[in-house]
Amino acid sequence: MELIKKSSLCECVKAKKENLNAIYLAGGTEALRLNSPVKGDSVIPISSLIEKKIEAKGDDIFISSTVTFSELLASSIVPKPLKEACKYLSSRALKNAATIGGNIASLRFDSYLIPTLLAYDAKLVVFSSEEKVCSLKKYVEKGSCSCLIVGILINPLVKVVNKRESLTSSTHAAVTSALSENGYFCAVSNSGIFFSLEQAMSSDIKSDITGSSEYKKYLIKENYEILKEALNG
Repeated sequence: MELIKKSSLCECVKAKKENLNAIYLAGGTEALRLNSPVKGDSVIPISSLIEKKIEAKGDDIFISSTVTFSELLASSIVPKPLKEACKYLSSRALKNAATIGGNIASLRFDSYLIPTLLAYDAKLVVFSSEEKVCSLKKYVEKGSCSCLIVGILINPLVKVVNKRESLTSSTHAAVTSALSENGYFCAVSNSGIFFSLEQAMSSDIKSDITGSSEYKKYLIKENYEILKEALNG
């Protein structure tokens, strides 16, 4: 695997456009793991180019894409539901390396964070020729983007509840769900990331090692009912 090292975000984006099979590299827990769905024949390191920050910006909290799960958990201003989502990653070693930007960019169908971030109606700060803000929902719907994720913005005052269902705490999740006034969102192993209960229940949910199609649909509906009660409680 070729290492493409650049000295600015602008150069990184240009290198990505010139090398379509290149991937941005921060923590590397996704890009470099065996049998990862994130494929690339070269990597573009970005960790040294994006300053790690977790800070208030008006009514929102800004979190740099290079912030690790452990750093997010240690912050005093990150809301509890987002910390709970980070804890779904059980390995301490992976928490110390995995970044919030990498978890978003990989668009894993068992994502630890994306359903909770969608429930917050999170916005992405991305860089192409310049910085701009876009919705996480649109990013997920699009499925891929040559832009580089610089960070995320969330409103910590939004009430969010979430739940993860898996065989054990250290195995891949069958269903990860989150609910807020913004809607119900779930990531379903081997099947997709969904933006409503109706969309998930009407989709082709695939059976795999985490559970059968019927079992996953049961969890999707059950999680919704449990979270709705928690949100209104």
